[in-house]
Amino acid sequence: MNKLRKRREIKWFLLFTVPGLVVYTVFLMVPIVMSVAISLTDWTGMSKLSEASFVGLKNYRNLFSDSILRITIHNTFVYGVIVMLFVPVIGFILAYIIETFTRRKSLWRMVAYLPAMIPLIVTVFLWKWIYNPQYGLLNQFLKLIGLGKYTTGWITNSSTALYAVTFTSIWKAIPGVFILYLAGLQSVPKEMEEAAVLDGAGRMQVIRYVVLPSLRRVTTIIYVLQFIDVFRVFDLVYAMTNGGPGYYTTEMILTYGYKTTFTNSNAGYGMSITTVLICFVSLVSVLQLRLASKRYDD
Repeated sequence: MNKLRKRREIKWFLLFTVPGLVVYTVFLMVPIVMSVAISLTDWTGMSKLSEASFVGLKNYRNLFSDSILRITIHNTFVYGVIVMLFVPVIGFILAYIIETFTRRKSLWRMVAYLPAMIPLIVTVFLWKWIYNPQYGLLNQFLKLIGLGKYTTGWITNSSTALYAVTFTSIWKAIPGVFILYLAGLQSVPKEMEEAAVLDGAGRMQVIRYVVLPSLRRVTTIIYVLQFIDVFRVFDLVYAMTNGGPGYYTTEMILTYGYKTTFTNSNAGYGMSITTVLICFVSLVSVLQLRLASKRYDD
C-alpha cells in the first residue's frame, strides 16, 4: 500500500514538475548558455553561427572602453535609484490607506490596480499624449496654474526625457507592489495593532513598530523584484523614446545591448553586455536574499 502511494506521489510530482522544468530549461537556461557562447565569438548575427570565429574575452575587454555603455550605466543607475525609492514607498502607502481607511475597498483596489491592467502600448500612447509639448495634459495643467514658463517637450527635451520615462515606469510599476503589500497587510496581527493603540501608540508608531516589521519578508521580495525589473527595462523605453532624444539620453543597458546585437549587427559584443548584466543582477539578488534571511534568523 505504501509503495503504491509513493508511486502515485512520484507520478503527480513528475506530472506537475517536468513540464515547468522543460519550459524553464528551453526558454531560459538554453538562451543564457547560448548567449554566453556567442559572447566569446565575433558573430555578427547576419551570417551562420558556424562561420563565427572564437575571440575569447575580447568582447568583455571592450566593455571597459565603451563610452556609450558608460552612459547607459549612468542612465540605468539614475532610473533605478528613483524607481526603488518611490515605487515601494508609494505602493505601501496606497495599500495601507485603502486597507485601513476606505469603506469600498474592492472599488479602490480596482482603481489602484488599473495601471497594471492597461496594455503597455496603450500606456505609451497615453503618456506620450500627456507629455506632448503642444496639446499635452501636463503642459496644459502647468499653464492653468500659472506655471506656463515650465512647459516643455518632456520626452523630446534631453534634460527631462529620462525623468519623464522614469515617472511613467513608476506609474506602471506601483500596482504590482500595491498588490503584494495588500496581501502582506492581511497577515499583520490585528491584536498587536490594537494593543499598541491601547498602550498609547499613535498611527505612525503603529506603522513603524508593528506593521512594517510584520512586512519585512514582503518588503525584501519587493525590493529584489524591483531591482531585477530596473535592469530588465526595455519595452517602455524602446517604445517611448527609443533611447533618445539626443546622444543616448534615455538609453538603458538592455536597450543598448539589443541595438548592438540586432541593429548594429554585432551579436558577439551585444551578448557580452547581456551576459554581464545577467550575472550582476543574479549575484546582487542572491546577496539581497541571503542578507535578509540572516536578519530574519537573528
